Amino acid sequence: MHSYEPFGKIAIKLGACTPEDVEKALEIQRRLTDSGLEHKLIGMIMLEAGMISSAQLIEILRYYEKSSSVSG
Repeated sequence: MHSYEPFGKIAIKLGACTPEDVEKALEIQRRLTDSGLEHKLIGMIMLEAGMISSAQLIEILRYYEKSSSVSG
């Protein structure tokens, strides 16, 4: 069985961003949630902040798709 990997960890593994980028995005996500706003996915936060490109977002999502099909 394939274990779940968080989006940020995969983004770093694939070279799309740095650990610092992930921390910044998670902080933005926390602030939005704490402000009572709707939960926003970290991938969308990173894309909108220019931390990753749309091509990198697609690559990360494809990685998810492959790993979920492997685990069954």
